[in-house]
Amino acid sequence: MKILLTLMQYGDLSLTRLSRLSKVRFSVLKREILILKNKGYIEIIDSGRVKIARLNYSNQKVIILKNLLEELEDI
Repeated sequence: MKILLTLMQYGDLSLTRLSRLSKVRFSVLKREILILKNKGYIEIIDSGRVKIARLNYSNQKVIILKNLLEELEDI
């Protein structure tokens, strides 16, 4: 959940920066990223040395989660 929340807050991030901002160890992050990617919640853009994580807004569950978080911020 920390990974998704961090991506919602900051947008597209390199895996290293995502690990730092979400305070998830890199080895754990890599495993979780694979799970999130397989479930269709995120996309990974591989640009050579750097891999970028991006939320998959074509997934309805991601949109619902984003809308819910925005509503909770307004309370």
